[in-house]
Amino acid sequence: MDNVESIITEIFKNEIQIKRFKKELQSIEQLKKEDFKITLKALSPNLQIIIEMPPIDQLNQQKPIIFALYLDNRFPFVFPKVHILSQFTKPTLSDGRDYLENIIQGPWSPQILLYEIITMFPKFLETIKNNQNDKDYLLQLGKYYENQEFDIRIGLENVEYLQCKQIINGKQFPRTLLISDSHILYFEFQSKELMLLNYQCMKNLQYIQRVQKNLILNWQINDGSLIPQTLTSANFNQLYNSINSYKLCQIGKKFNQDDVTLQKFETIKINELLQQLSLNEVELSKNLNKISLNNLMNSYQQAIEYYSVYSDEDYKQYVTRLQTLLGREDVQTILASPVK
Repeated sequence: MDNVESIITEIFKNEIQIKRFKKELQSIEQLKKEDFKITLKALSPNLQIIIEMPPIDQLNQQKPIIFALYLDNRFPFVFPKVHILSQFTKPTLSDGRDYLENIIQGPWSPQILLYEIITMFPKFLETIKNNQNDKDYLLQLGKYYENQEFDIRIGLENVEYLQCKQIINGKQFPRTLLISDSHILYFEFQSKELMLLNYQCMKNLQYIQRVQKNLILNWQINDGSLIPQTLTSANFNQLYNSINSYKLCQIGKKFNQDDVTLQKFETIKINELLQQLSLNEVELSKNLNKISLNNLMNSYQQAIEYYSVYSDEDYKQYVTRLQTLLGREDVQTILASPVK
């Protein structure tokens, strides 16, 4: 770790902080280098400790697994955050969530050293490996902190940042979006800092509507009803394509043959499903309304899930058919109409 002294004094100004962090480094340096490669990275005015670990069989066999401890310049008077920077699950865990409490299995206290947190990473990864095909489990891990500063320089893999405007009560508000196949995060600049306003889980995005130059995202909430959210952008097509592609990434996961999720599909008779899909297409061509539209969209979704689970490339044609359907102006008009 080069230039350690200059990094410490650049980030930490209080003598208590400097002594504490030097103590932290001394203990971290005792870690086996073949298990944990440590790098310091100044993200002024804060600090990252990058921890690179070897690949894990059945989880990430080719690339290292990279964690980052994010230390606010007030550490240890405020808790550290643990981010995962590399992608090795689907939906991704490399999306800006803080996994500290999952790793230490409880709240942090200043008595817990960074060294101790790092040594808990392998056990945490083992739990993830055992649950890697459980999407709900992966999505409930970690925390976001609304109305707090978010540092987009932390180095997440396979996410996209886009500029847009959110329309609320007819007024437009500038937003920065972080988009992944797990979540969409909404940021606003406040006093030159990027603040996390709110976030949505991508699995709750039911469908996307294109109405002129507005993009309407329909989110399902706990009671099953839909809440629309309206965005617009000078790069409208990029905004639409990015959100749509990350949403579709959720269904492109190829499961292992021993995945328990297969049990859900073993009883499905695909020929009957495809026959019903064809009937729904005919019905919609004769009578376009919300019922026929929802029936057809559900049929497409079932076909996509079925073929993607069995690693069959046929799922792509149903993704395309669903996209084409949602891109029709008459369909967008029906979707945008109020529920009666």
